[in-house]
Order: sequence, then C-alpha cells, then structure tokens
Amino acid sequence: MSYQFLTLEKHASIWKLKLNREEVFNALNAGLIHEIRDVAEKAQISDEMRVLLITGNGKAFCSGADLKAGLVEPDLGNVLRETYNPMILALRNLEKPIIAAVNGPAAGAGCSLALACDLILAKETAYFSELFIQIGLTLDAGSTAFLMQTVGYHKAFEIASSGRKISAEEAKQLGWVTEVIKEENWEARVEEIVHQYAAKPTRALAFMKAAFQQVSQLNLKQSLNLEAEFQSQAGRTEDFSEGVMSFIQKRAPRFKGK
Repeated sequence: MSYQFLTLEKHASIWKLKLNREEVFNALNAGLIHEIRDVAEKAQISDEMRVLLITGNGKAFCSGADLKAGLVEPDLGNVLRETYNPMILALRNLEKPIIAAVNGPAAGAGCSLALACDLILAKETAYFSELFIQIGLTLDAGSTAFLMQTVGYHKAFEIASSGRKISAEEAKQLGWVTEVIKEENWEARVEEIVHQYAAKPTRALAFMKAAFQQVSQLNLKQSLNLEAEFQSQAGRTEDFSEGVMSFIQKRAPRFKGK
C-alpha cells in the first residue's frame, strides 16, 4: 500500500514511520489515522519487522486533530470509535516495540500518539501538551489511561485541566521521556537506540508489553499468575535458548524474534 499522509521506510527489521503533513504540523486527519493503523497492523504480521519508529517530518511531531479536516461532527464519540480508537489499539496491541522520536510539539491527540508508544525519545526543543481543555473537550485517544499509568490522579488532573506545555526535560522527570537529546546528536542517537531495540528478543518484549497493560487491573495473585503464563511462553522461544547459550559461551546473543 502506498501512503498519502505518511512515509514508511523499511530497513530490514526496522520500520520508520514519518508523519508527513508538514503544512499543518502533522495534524491528524482521517486518512493519516487510517494509514498509521495500517502500518501497525502490517507490522504485527510481518515476520521480518522487529521495531517501529514513529516521528514527524518537519518541525513538529504531531499537532493533534486537524479541526479543519472534517473530524468535527455532532457526535465526537463516533469519530473516536471509528478512527482514533482503532489506531491506538493497533499500536498498543503491536507485539513489537514502538519508539516515538518526538522531534517537536506533540499536542492533543499528538500527545496521545506519543504516549501510546513504548519508549519516547525527545529532542531538547520538543514539548507536550494535552490541550483538549482549550477547546472545551476532555482527553481522548488514550490519554486518560496513559496519564493515570504514568503520573497518577492528581498530576494527571493538573496536566489535563491546564493544557499547559510540558518541556522535554519535565516530561523526562514525569517518566514519559526516556532520553532528551540535543539537536546536533538527534539523528545519530535515535538511530543508535532503534538498532539496540531491533537486536532485542522481540517475543520477550511482547510479553512484557501485554503484562504491563493488563496488570493494573489485577490483584497481586492474578499478576503473579499472569507473569507465570507469559514466562512459560517466553521459555519456549528460540530467543530464550539463544540467550542461555550466548551466556554460557560468553558472547553477544543473536536474537531473531522467534
């Protein structure tokens, strides 16, 4: 499938998705939302793909919903059910790591898109904003859950109710961002981290992702059982056998994601 609103570069096990609506700071319209979902679904069934990088072309990561692109309808809940929600679920259900390289503003649903990823890298000049309140809306595209998972109720309420800008450094302090990267080191450092994740045991990462998303709804006994079930599956992977063998042989493991 060729894409109109994003570019997709495939480099062996690494897929690089770049939002490509620079003229509107990569705002989300129905077409771009569908294309992001399509990439995630294709990545899920790809035997070769190991890590997905999401970033933006130009000066922004994603400025949120394109309010001029026909997404504003009488029932905004239907818009979410038909467009945003399937996209976010496709990303969260992807059994491979997703890295957000936030190269500029990530606002509204663009902030949600970044938080839907597993690892967030931010350029030092980037910022985040849950600006829904500024147009009289509540959070959507997953931000309600993502904020609660990372910062807790009171901080989540402050961030959501103010709609203020959160710098890359503050986002790191909040636990959103893994690393803040200087402009001159941006491309090289992002590339380095992406390759690190492409070399990791993908199935083990998939089990971690699934467990983290389910465990907040479970008690300790259920969490222990969930861990045991996923560990049973992880212990039957080729990557586990390779990991043990490389440890015994004192060499770097060569994981295949199987």
